[in-house]
Amino acid sequence: MKGKNGWKGYRWFVSLGLIALLWYGVTAIFRVPTYLFPSPAVTVRAIVSDAGFLGRHVAITIVETLAGFGMAVFAGVTVAILMNASRLSRDLIYPPLVLSQAIPLIAIAPLILIWFGLGILAKVLIVAFVCFFPIAVNAYEGFRSVDPALRDLLEAFGAGRADRYRHLYVPATLPGILAGLKIAATYSVLGAVVGEWLGGSLGIGVYMTRALQSFRTDRLFGAILVVMLLSLCLFKLVDGASRRLTPWMERRDHD
Repeated sequence: MKGKNGWKGYRWFVSLGLIALLWYGVTAIFRVPTYLFPSPAVTVRAIVSDAGFLGRHVAITIVETLAGFGMAVFAGVTVAILMNASRLSRDLIYPPLVLSQAIPLIAIAPLILIWFGLGILAKVLIVAFVCFFPIAVNAYEGFRSVDPALRDLLEAFGAGRADRYRHLYVPATLPGILAGLKIAATYSVLGAVVGEWLGGSLGIGVYMTRALQSFRTDRLFGAILVVMLLSLCLFKLVDGASRRLTPWMERRDHD
């Protein structure tokens, strides 16, 4: 069992290695010009050579991402609790929640920048907007999955609302909330970059815009690679928290 678990821990690295190998093979076999499609080596060299300048942009994007992600977690779980509280609140909240996803990010992001300026706050709100829906919906669906018989049993023993949430709703809903967090984690960095792309002075999106304007494809690919790695790291952090908070799900997967 230990050997299998050890191999499982390396699967991500093997997968990323195969992607990098395929990337290198395409550029080497077809001799693609660097200005069109730089190889992994050229991309990594661009990141290393520009590390000091790029690092300042990355730091700002990380701050925006984490702040917006945290705001989305708080707002999403709160809204899910409100929808679970009564049918009336669900009917009032759920339709606007769904309709909010019909608004393209490229349309709402400029409005947020107009309303809140070009500073960090606007980017944080864009990240929160992107991450809010999957967290709220998955949390609410987790509440709905609670066995009514268990709820009635707790009520029969005199458990109050707080006790029901502590002993029933939170443990039953936690896998759903964490699933929503995983989905949101893959969107969060992208939301910050889109906001920076549309307006700002710092951030990976700004760095990408300048690389594009100067026709530095290697730097553009380097920024894309950094965005992908940041998204992967945030996803793995949430996944690690999920394994610790819901160990019974992990055991079920092994079984």
